[in-house]
Parts: sequence; structure tokens; C-alpha cells
Amino acid sequence: MSEQETAPALIEQSRNAVIAIYCVLLLTYTLHSVWQIPGGNIPAIVFLWLLKVVPLLIFMPGLRKRHLRTHAWLSFVVLLYFIVGVQTAFVAETRIYGIAITLLLSGLFCALVVYIRAFRGFYKTSL
Repeated sequence: MSEQETAPALIEQSRNAVIAIYCVLLLTYTLHSVWQIPGGNIPAIVFLWLLKVVPLLIFMPGLRKRHLRTHAWLSFVVLLYFIVGVQTAFVAETRIYGIAITLLLSGLFCALVVYIRAFRGFYKTSL
């Protein structure tokens, strides 16, 4: 198998990983917010959920259209979320949630970097 045949496979696999982890991350934020509703103020929890999810949802159209710039910007935004995830992991009550979010964000960042590098490398050499 030549390098040009493996590059599109790597691009597709990393893109599939990006989409899968992205969806799991959104689902995790949603489930955690729903889990908090019984013990708290519903409007405040919904507001916090929107605050977490809306910045990520902004990238959905670009991810669907496979825009490389969208993937690059999402990788920067994921780093900001990573900081909050690590801080959450150091609180005793939310340690498991924080670790899960941090692992998801790390996986998403790695998948984004692989996608961007494979995409640029393949299309730079094939032009």
C-alpha cells in the first residue's frame, strides 16, 4: 500500500474519531446537566449547560463540511475546555466527571491534530 492510499484512510479515521468524541463530549455535558437538575435551580442549570455547549455547537456546521480551519479553531477551543476539565478533576465531588471530561478533551485534541496534519500532508503532496 502506498503512502497516498493510506493518507485518505488516516484522514477518514481521524475525522470519524473527531466526530465521535465530539458527540460523546456534548452528550456528557448534557447528561451531567440533567443529572444536576433534581437538586438545583433549573434555570441556572440550563444556563450553565448552554454556556458549556453553545461554544462547541458553533463548530458543528464546519465539521460537517470538513473545513480544515474549523478543525483548527476547535483544537484551540478544546484547550480552554481542557483547563476547566482539569480544575474540575481536582474537586473531590466532581473528580470522576472531571477526569472523564479531561480524557475526552485530550482524545478530541489528539484526533483533531492527526486530522489536520494528515489532511495538510496529503493535499500538499498531491497538488
